[in-house]
Amino acid sequence: MWPWAHLGLAYVAYLVVRPRAWWRADRLTLGALVVGTQLPDLIDKPLAWVVGVLPSGRSLAHSLVFVLPLLLVVAVVCRRRARREAGFAFGFGVLSHLALDAVGPFLAGDYGELGFLLWPLTPPPYVEPRNLGELIAAALGAQFSRAFAVQLAVGALLGAVFCYHVWRAGHVEGARPDRRRR
Repeated sequence: MWPWAHLGLAYVAYLVVRPRAWWRADRLTLGALVVGTQLPDLIDKPLAWVVGVLPSGRSLAHSLVFVLPLLLVVAVVCRRRARREAGFAFGFGVLSHLALDAVGPFLAGDYGELGFLLWPLTPPPYVEPRNLGELIAAALGAQFSRAFAVQLAVGALLGAVFCYHVWRAGHVEGARPDRRRR
């Protein structure tokens, strides 16, 4: 799934689960959501395709074996710093990323591809590019389909709404009056 799809779908789902976030979310919370939705790919893809220390672009940070302890640490830190909503948003982002990566193979009945969720206990059996060069060649060789165009359009729309939300989060009532916006 494309990065903007992870962000857009998680953002919409977050607003459904936490409807008050539309009016009350601050930039830290929204930033935590963004980082959470991208973190698994930001860790796994470079380590697999550039450095070559992971077997797949969906392994370590896509694994519940890694993610659940990470979310526990984040929850404890955010609770101690009175930033529970930011911790929730981060966790929501990470877990939504894993769910969105798993939904395709699950619906297709290809349960073997879900092995990444328990890596290294169950290694992922699917074939993927071995390095960044192969990935770029595969992406450039793909046809520009209607489905891809729709993904781009929806991503742009959700991106615009998200940017508005972030801008609005800095201008809500209760912001520090002694700080001027530049």
